[in-house]
Amino acid sequence: MMDTRKHIDALFLGYEETAALADFKEELRSNLDDRIASLCRKGLDEKAAFRKAAAELGDISALADEISLKKKQEVYSEMYMKTRNYMDTKRVALYVLCGATLCFGVITALLTRFHTPEPSAPMGVLLVFGGIAVLGFVFLGLTQETAAQERMSPKRAFWYVAASGILLFGLFVFGVTYFYSERGIADSVATLIPFALPGAALGIFLILTEKDRRKPWVRKLADEQLKREMERFASPAQAERFGLISGALWIAAVTVFIVLTLRVGLLYSWLAFAGALVAQLLVLALLSKGSQR
Repeated sequence: MMDTRKHIDALFLGYEETAALADFKEELRSNLDDRIASLCRKGLDEKAAFRKAAAELGDISALADEISLKKKQEVYSEMYMKTRNYMDTKRVALYVLCGATLCFGVITALLTRFHTPEPSAPMGVLLVFGGIAVLGFVFLGLTQETAAQERMSPKRAFWYVAASGILLFGLFVFGVTYFYSERGIADSVATLIPFALPGAALGIFLILTEKDRRKPWVRKLADEQLKREMERFASPAQAERFGLISGALWIAAVTVFIVLTLRVGLLYSWLAFAGALVAQLLVLALLSKGSQR
């Protein structure tokens, strides 16, 4: 008898070995053995019977994909259902407090705007209460463990809060200067240098030096996705070429979008992104394995 187990294993090479998939493979092998035995009784030799029975199996990759997908969905559901366990009562209360502070700031700023013509008054109210709420959300969000990510250390999260606070204060000064300065936009833009620019620079530094906080199962899935993406191309050089061309296309699309927006408005400028998307799909079709056969 031909080695049907090895043949079945080869059909499912690369799929995640789950209990459901193992049972399916065993059932499929048993049916294949029975079919080969039936064909042999009808007069076919063993090799011919094996080839005929194997051909009758057809394309079972779709069913294998379905089994693998169901398993991954079970993993996702199990992991994300555990997220609720990361939120203790104290943290939930802090989230609610930040939300209430933000709502209070917005309502108070609107009431202040109706009672005074000075734009700085509602902006100041919004800066104090809204700023505190936003910075609270930043800290809580970064130090929150989730199903997909580990929590950030409080010390590093405070640096993110500091960067966000400096940036928000810079935007506030920009707005106040715009309304009260005689030269308007010129003076307001100048205020971005001592306030908003340092905050943005600190934020960029923190982001660029951030370590990977994804949990192992997330990194594994990301690696598998990258591997599948790379398999579209004949070689790593082809994949790199596609990445460079795609980057150039979208940089050009953004540039064209800005120019068209300034020249003719948004009515036609969005076509730059549509064109970039079409061009990227064409490049993918040209560089993928299927187009080179």
